[in-house]
Amino acid sequence: MMTGRQARAPLQFLPDEARSLPPPKLTDPRLAFAGFLGYCSGLIDNAIRRRPVMSADKKTYREVFEEFHPVR
Repeated sequence: MMTGRQARAPLQFLPDEARSLPPPKLTDPRLAFAGFLGYCSGLIDNAIRRRPVMSADKKTYREVFEEFHPVR
């Protein structure tokens, strides 16, 4: 009879050795690099989809609010 895995253990995202490590510093250059890559991937995605980067239509809070609750 097949019952699956013999030694069942709960799934772990990190091993026990990694759980005792302190978190990385906020000034870690790897974090800045990851953030920069995310920013660049957003720019590339906008360029591929031909969305404007800086020339987007600027609206005031009143104009945005008026779309949902017309005042006139």
